[in-house]
Amino acid sequence: MDRRINRTTAEIERKPVTFSRDELWLLHDFVRHELPESRHWRFPPASEELNEEIVLALDACETHALSEYTLLLSKGDMLVIDFFVRRDHRTPEGASGKNLLLKIFRARSELSSGLVEHEGNDFAYREVRKDAAADYDSGTNAS
Repeated sequence: MDRRINRTTAEIERKPVTFSRDELWLLHDFVRHELPESRHWRFPPASEELNEEIVLALDACETHALSEYTLLLSKGDMLVIDFFVRRDHRTPEGASGKNLLLKIFRARSELSSGLVEHEGNDFAYREVRKDAAADYDSGTNAS
C-alpha cells in the first residue's frame, strides 16, 4: 500500500532538493520501489513514486547532459532516503552519502520549522537553533 493513498497530492507538503547527477545515481542505488511487508510501516522505507522520480531525473540528466536536478520531496520521501543512505557511502564518481543526507536534513528542518503555532511555552525548531547559537556565541555554553 502506498503511503500517499490516504492524502491528496495537494495536502502533502514538499520541499525542493537539488541533487547532482552523481548523487542521483547514489539515490538510485538505495531507493527501492517496494519492500516486503511495507504495509506494516507508518513510513515504508520504499517508494515506487520516488524511485520513478529518481529514474526520470537520471534519464533527463544523462540525455540532456544536466549536472543537477531538483526533486520535490515529501517527509516520507526524505525518510526513505534517510533509512537507506549512510553517511559513509560513496559512489565511484565521488557522490557522498554525508553530503546527500545533509541536504535531506536541511529540507526536513525546513518542514519542521513550519509547524503550526499553538498556545503554550514550546519553542519552534528555528527558535531553539537561534537561541542555541546565541548562547554558544556569547560563551554561555563554555566549559
